[in-house]
Amino acid sequence: MTRRLVLMSLSLIAFGIALLGLWPSAGNEANALLLMMLTLQAAGQAAWHWRNTSLSQLFLSASLILNILLICTFLLPESWVGVDHWGDLLINLPGDWHIANIRPPILILFACFGLTTCALLRMRLGFGSAIQLTQVTLLLLFAMMSDASLSVASMVLAGPERITLTSFVSLLLIAQWIDLQPAFMQMWRRNLIPLIISSSITLVCLLAWQQQSQDENNRINQSTYVLGDKIATELSREINDQLNAMRRFAGFWSLMGQTPSRGEWQRLARSYYKDFDYFQNIAFIDPDSVITRVFPDKGRNHDVLGVRLLDAQPDTPLRNPLELGIEGHTGIIDLIQGGKGMVSYLPVRDPRDGTILGAIAMVVDLAPLLDRAMDTARNEAFAVTLSERGNIYIHVGPESRLAPWGHRIPIELPATDLTLGLQPTQQFLAATRGRLPEVTLLTGMLLAYLLFLVIYMYRRVSQEHGIVKNANDALREEMVRRERLQNEIQWLARHDELTQLPNRRYFLEQVQSFSGKMPLTVMILDIDFFKTINDKLGHLEGDRYLQKIAAVSRAPVESAGGILARFGGEEFVVCIPECPRAVGRTLAEELRRAVQAAGLPQPATDSVVTVSVGMACVARAPLRLDALLQAADEALYRAKSSGRNQVQVAA
Repeated sequence: MTRRLVLMSLSLIAFGIALLGLWPSAGNEANALLLMMLTLQAAGQAAWHWRNTSLSQLFLSASLILNILLICTFLLPESWVGVDHWGDLLINLPGDWHIANIRPPILILFACFGLTTCALLRMRLGFGSAIQLTQVTLLLLFAMMSDASLSVASMVLAGPERITLTSFVSLLLIAQWIDLQPAFMQMWRRNLIPLIISSSITLVCLLAWQQQSQDENNRINQSTYVLGDKIATELSREINDQLNAMRRFAGFWSLMGQTPSRGEWQRLARSYYKDFDYFQNIAFIDPDSVITRVFPDKGRNHDVLGVRLLDAQPDTPLRNPLELGIEGHTGIIDLIQGGKGMVSYLPVRDPRDGTILGAIAMVVDLAPLLDRAMDTARNEAFAVTLSERGNIYIHVGPESRLAPWGHRIPIELPATDLTLGLQPTQQFLAATRGRLPEVTLLTGMLLAYLLFLVIYMYRRVSQEHGIVKNANDALREEMVRRERLQNEIQWLARHDELTQLPNRRYFLEQVQSFSGKMPLTVMILDIDFFKTINDKLGHLEGDRYLQKIAAVSRAPVESAGGILARFGGEEFVVCIPECPRAVGRTLAEELRRAVQAAGLPQPATDSVVTVSVGMACVARAPLRLDALLQAADEALYRAKSSGRNQVQVAA
């Protein structure tokens, strides 16, 4: 219960942080979508920790849908769904809704995606919860350490937003690690190797994403710089071209050696004005700095006729041509006609004595000139400024939703230090930036996740296979042991444990199997005076005698194809198939001599142990075993009665 309360508290604290940090207000209404996603995620995780599965799945599924939509804005090719299409969907919403305003950096989105899917999969190790949380941890670390410029055309991960998003993800991540910890500690051996391998792949993918993002930013940066340099070069060329034209214009009046008449002025100035339509006017100024001619002579230009410039602008560079006979150029100034522009003054001299007749003034309105240059820069994609010594005088293009970086390029002009500023819009960055870094990151993380599942399942199956194999080996050993025990039981059931010979039961079974192999010979061997051996030497010594006699008797019988068995006590019985009476008699004598030759001491007679043998033979079927054994037993009785240590054959 305490653990559940702690986990719920962490989820609720994360919700509070998201609410305070992203609450929509004037200027950031677009935070509503992100706040909705984070709220649903925090509520879903809190419901999961409270073990309300249905409510948790409802909240988490809704959050996952929003998350996937935001991820798609990063991944879908521009040719499929362009930035303009996303903008069309958002344009009717109140506030400054734009694709760059509504989506956090891709690393934060992937981290939220991992936390949401992990909770939806019920934090099961078998579904890869360990690698999911590890990937979220790595994503969070890279999000906090990476430069904000890597996530162009998205919310800048800096300031309050950085604290809000990283704190939110961190709290939910800690809660899920705490929830997973008991199961992970029990199964850490099974998870460790796949976790290390998959985490390494994820780390490599994050490093690749970082490098590819930097390369992509450098590409965009370089392309925009080239564009800015092109605009600056074009501006410089245009202004220098018009200045050279005005020099020719002023040189013409110097050759004339007189001030221009109204008609001549209008005729010649008109041709220059047509070639450079961004001239605000072309004026002639007499030696007293009074404007006497102007073209076009209408509107505000007409109002400047008769104006003495040295009174209106005492520090004007007009003094250079009127007093020194050299060119004079202003920087960006406020024009008398209104607006911002630049003025160049070129002297007009009398070719005969060098007397200064006046000056030609070339007034350039920079705004239309800059607009003309902006046709190259796609007017809605960049903001272009002209500044002088840090003061911005002209701004053309969008003023909001601009990239956090731009270029400042000097313009080569005479007697002035103009700087062109070029700053791309976030819409341009979103449309221009390649999708490869994000696709690489997503593909690598999915590969790492799937590889974790494969290795995890392989190790799990291997472990279970090992358990089954061990169980099978144990079962096999048990079966072998039982089979061996069963064989021992069966052997003991058919053999005499002392002499290792077949017992009476097994002997009778074997004799029945010999019933078709006539003639059949049966012998009964009895140890002479065996009771005396037990009484005087002891039962242990008697057992040893039995073992010795069984050993010396077994070989001749088995070599003849027969069977030797212990019949009980000191009696042994022999059955030999396909053995005529004469052959049997010879074998019986051989057995008797073999026992005698064993040299076992006989305390009853002070000699060696001997045996008496009774033999019976049946020449043809049918076999009546009881009668045959009875005949052999009677023959044995006669052998004992006749003095022992001899063979008697039944009639």
